[in-house]
Amino acid sequence: MIRELSFATRLGRLRLGWSPEGICLLRFAETPGPDEAATAPAWVHDAVRRLMAHLAGQHQDLRDLPLDLSDLTPFQRRVADVLRATRPGETLTYGDVALLAGRPGAARAVGQAVKANPILILVPCHRVVAASGPGGWSAFGTPERKARLLALEDPKAC
Repeated sequence: MIRELSFATRLGRLRLGWSPEGICLLRFAETPGPDEAATAPAWVHDAVRRLMAHLAGQHQDLRDLPLDLSDLTPFQRRVADVLRATRPGETLTYGDVALLAGRPGAARAVGQAVKANPILILVPCHRVVAASGPGGWSAFGTPERKARLLALEDPKAC
């Protein structure tokens, strides 16, 4: 059973969903959703605290937060694994991700996997850029949010 809470950050309101296995949803939300914070386990509260700190400019290593990727297809899972392996501040093109995910030439499929990413920031799809430059961000955000997330990861800023 998925449970949810929402919280405000400097980049906007986020909605976080979790299962017993880990975080399975993290996306920007215009309005508060269900709020089960009162019954959330301690690790969820820790994740929220760390996400809020990260988005406030205090560098946090978020790679150890537990994720539940069980709803992803095998290819989406490989894309998520590639993205989670990238270092903060590093960017990859859609073609780079396709190659690293074992599907050279599947840049469009990577685009669809990135678009369907249910766990923003923690599966850092904002690190994927077009071959010609930053490109947009269709994964429940705006190009400005993408730029701000990348700026937060700039090693010179940490």
